[in-house]
Amino acid sequence: MHPSERVSGVVATLGRDEWEGLMARRRAGKGQGTLPLRTWGGRCKGAGRKPEGARAGVSHRTRERLTGRHPIHVTMRVRREVWNLRSRRAYRVIERALSRGAERFGMRLTHHSVQGNHLHLIVEAKDARALSRGMQGLSIRVAQGMNRLMK
Repeated sequence: MHPSERVSGVVATLGRDEWEGLMARRRAGKGQGTLPLRTWGGRCKGAGRKPEGARAGVSHRTRERLTGRHPIHVTMRVRREVWNLRSRRAYRVIERALSRGAERFGMRLTHHSVQGNHLHLIVEAKDARALSRGMQGLSIRVAQGMNRLMK
């Protein structure tokens, strides 16, 4: 085909050298092409958002499988707005909630320690579901009691 002939409905206006260069590139493009590999992006050491704030560095590992014969250490933390848990009034509320929710849903509370903004609990549960249900119930009791107190 000559440069002055029609190419797909458009008159070609390329010079002879340009036309031959175009055709050579087309012929060279036939067959297996090369895939350019990116050298940026993806997973690499030290990448990602760095943790900030007071609760930075919390582990996201999955917990070991729960068996009924091993006690578990649980920490319950309250929000910043909640009063000091070791005050006389708050401690009474927490003691009442812990004593009433100590053995429910297959979970048993064996020891506890009340701190200013959190509780440490040693509990035994027959399985993960019992631990989850028992802790939810206990958390609700503590939250409702503290909300009643702070009104």
